[in-house]
Amino acid sequence: MKIAYVLPIDIVRYHGVLNKVSSQISAWEKNTNTVKVFLVTSRDLSELDSTALSSINDKKKIAAYKSKKLGLLPVDLLKDWIGLSSTFSEVLEAIAEFSPDIVYARSALYQPFYGKLGSKYKLVLELNTDMASEYKLQSKQSIKYFLRYIYFLFTKERLFNGVSGMAAVTFDIAKASKVKGKELEVFPNSIDISKYPELDRVKTEKRVIFIGSPGMPWHGVDILVELAKKMPTINFDVVGISATEHVGATKNVHFHGYLKKEEYLKLFERAACAIATLAFFRNNMEEACPLKVREYVACCKPVILPYKDTAFESLGYPDWVLQLPNSEKGILSSSGKVEAFVDKCTDFTINKEDVKKYVHVDDIEGRRLRFFEKVMNSAIESN
Repeated sequence: MKIAYVLPIDIVRYHGVLNKVSSQISAWEKNTNTVKVFLVTSRDLSELDSTALSSINDKKKIAAYKSKKLGLLPVDLLKDWIGLSSTFSEVLEAIAEFSPDIVYARSALYQPFYGKLGSKYKLVLELNTDMASEYKLQSKQSIKYFLRYIYFLFTKERLFNGVSGMAAVTFDIAKASKVKGKELEVFPNSIDISKYPELDRVKTEKRVIFIGSPGMPWHGVDILVELAKKMPTINFDVVGISATEHVGATKNVHFHGYLKKEEYLKLFERAACAIATLAFFRNNMEEACPLKVREYVACCKPVILPYKDTAFESLGYPDWVLQLPNSEKGILSSSGKVEAFVDKCTDFTINKEDVKKYVHVDDIEGRRLRFFEKVMNSAIESN
């Protein structure tokens, strides 16, 4: 198959997503497929060399485009709507030249670009979140997010009408899409565990690591801070968020801001375990499969989970995973369990073979490729 991967993303902010994309491409190519990434970003394209996509050997496999923004107004989006030449028209021309069998696109707000893709090619959309719940939650943060939510409500039907298939990362997200008459399957996020070290357990301390992003209320950093207050003998390392966003946090919470992979892996090595997203309940979510948890597991770290993880729901929860209630009250009342789990972490023996079945890329992406073939065949039969 020839697969065009359409990726509209901030290449600096979402380094975990780029790790995932790089792993997916490698897995698809192992199965004798030809892949090309069509990247659209508002960042300076020179920054691409410092991302996970730089690991792709042949740079001809990536076509990168810089989109234009002006304050709250996405210039290229407006041009796309009124039919003027834009970054997205350039991408369409490049995809046509590549002539793919199938187009795979990460979910985004609707625009005519997606409609044109769906009319010309077999388009599979990756559903990474319950967009309705997430956008509604964020709409309270700023006028920009409020306008995005209103735009989503008016255009969501158009986005789903133009696709041939959807690949959801959880069963809950698949149900929330409420789309009928489309091919739909669930594929948890995966990672290439060979790209992560099996960390030395001897060096661990009474530390818990958390990776997050600013402006994401469902990450629940405020809850983590409150939890840390109940456990003053345990240190919490927070990556991706600066201390200025949580002024007054207790002294045992250490904010490191944005770190490159090689930098936060040093913190991983010191940590007894890792803790996952703490407030999915704010998005009305019970189930998820965050990429950061895949990184935790790839490094053979025990994990604290305050929600259902798709991979463990399918295969069972090992003893090195601590489940907490999916609520603020439930998490904060579990401080004793967390403290006991941190003390127990040095007793766990976890290796690459133990974690492979939960998060490794090869099996999951093999299923996704078979789904692509199913979408292609169903489209052919319907003509």
